[in-house]
Amino acid sequence: MLTELGAVEITLLAAAVLVGATGTWSPCGFSMIETIGPTGHTGGRWVTPAACAAFLPGAMVGGVVTFGGLAVAGSGLPGGWLPYGVAAVVALAAAAAEARGSRIAPQIRRQLPEHWRRVMPMPLAAALYGVLLGLGFTTFVLTFGVWALAGISLALGEPAIGLAIGLGFGAGRALPIVALAPVADRPAGRSAVALMADRPGLYRGIRLGDAAALAAAAAALMFAAGADADVKRVKPGADPSVAGKDFVSQRGKSRAAELRRGSGGVTQLPGTDPAVGGGYIAVLDGSAVALLSRQTLDEVDRVEAPGADAVAVSGGWLAIRARVDRRDRLEVRPVALDGTIGQARPVAAAGPPAQVGRPSLGGDRLAYAVAKDTKNKLVVYRLKRGRGRVVAASRMKGLSNPSLHRKSMLYVRSKRRRDELILRNMKMGRERKLRSGKARLWSTALSGKRAYVTVLAGRRPAGRIVSVKR
Repeated sequence: MLTELGAVEITLLAAAVLVGATGTWSPCGFSMIETIGPTGHTGGRWVTPAACAAFLPGAMVGGVVTFGGLAVAGSGLPGGWLPYGVAAVVALAAAAAEARGSRIAPQIRRQLPEHWRRVMPMPLAAALYGVLLGLGFTTFVLTFGVWALAGISLALGEPAIGLAIGLGFGAGRALPIVALAPVADRPAGRSAVALMADRPGLYRGIRLGDAAALAAAAAALMFAAGADADVKRVKPGADPSVAGKDFVSQRGKSRAAELRRGSGGVTQLPGTDPAVGGGYIAVLDGSAVALLSRQTLDEVDRVEAPGADAVAVSGGWLAIRARVDRRDRLEVRPVALDGTIGQARPVAAAGPPAQVGRPSLGGDRLAYAVAKDTKNKLVVYRLKRGRGRVVAASRMKGLSNPSLHRKSMLYVRSKRRRDELILRNMKMGRERKLRSGKARLWSTALSGKRAYVTVLAGRRPAGRIVSVKR
């Protein structure tokens, strides 16, 4: 799961761990070290490991309930760049307050129910104590980070982020206690607790750490908000394809092909579902695929392709996806220097419920998605070598509609309630989110400066193409 987290999720997870650990300096934190420790109950030293083992998951459950619940509650709020901007402001304000060492307000002056350890088995009591501490707002609050994480979870309304924050906060709340409790009756444990209690500078230091973590989270959130705000809309359409200054797409339900050259007007193309690459434009024309000269728009060659519903083209290759007898088939054909289309070479196939996605060509590389019940993956296939490799895979999220441009790949990552436009550096393996929202994101295109995606919205989805600075 961790490998699928982006910069925003990772920075918030790290901040949540540190914010949770700050709670160890609370009266409840100190008392819990003694309570779970060997002298805090009648079971002695042998019960303490079981109590610690129950306390940690209890705290994580409490964190998930609070922050995951707030994220679910906020999932009905509007999407786009605004939630990220609001979350960034909240994180930055909390970071400033922590850096100044401001008094925590509002404060919750409530202790844990001490009598539980006397009327319950200690592991059960420890699990319940962990839940209360993980909830965050049922005991003393020792950092503005707790309030900030709650506001961020609500503003973003993304359950996956709420889950990450909750797990991180719960783990941070519990781990220092679990580490100190087994040695609470020994000199090392007593010295550690005394040092924490007698040296205010330690508490001040961890609050400065909270400030730095929250500032980093604010920067990641601002970056995400800025990316979402930098959107240019193209007229209604779908399935963009771009090469140099030429941009092709299809228009509405008719799927009629259109060409835009730079800042010039629109040229109607024969056929539907166009793609541009190299010196060619490919279009669907009934049961055939026609190859047009990109410069003159004259037809160069054509090939029969029954069931074809998506194409991609480059200087030396033509890729065709077709659906025949409910099965998806993806094939490639070489294109000679004179534009002659060669023999088909199968690349991938899948039957229901599995699907093979739309193709994209970048030179001699072919990118496509495969969706199955158990896993979704993105594949880059080297046409000259005849070999493919999986560049991204997920069991939890949808991966679809990849587009290639030199060393970069653009694709759509789908969560339960939100689609994200992701730009991946193929050489470094690094990713960043260009756009997210509750509208459905579909086909993509990528140029050197901008990323394009089809946005589907409404009960009867109408497509429009938006572009984002990459």
